[in-house]
Amino acid sequence: MDQGLGEGTAQLIEIDGERAVVEATRPFPVGATLTAIDETTGIEYRVKVRRGRLVREGWFRLEGRFVTLTKAEREALLEQMAQK
Repeated sequence: MDQGLGEGTAQLIEIDGERAVVEATRPFPVGATLTAIDETTGIEYRVKVRRGRLVREGWFRLEGRFVTLTKAEREALLEQMAQK
């Protein structure tokens, strides 16, 4: 995943269909929405942040829930993560 607007990079670490764990190169406050574009599919994902913390120099672990994710996008994302 790449964050929208060219403002950094994000990697999807875990998902369960509703919730997501993302590591990003910039922090997001609780309640903010991280917008990212999957480089493989070109699909834009939005994650509403509920928790975040610094995990290593320049990387932040963000936990939240998907918003505006269709059933087909959710299934594609779950399949993609299962192959990793």
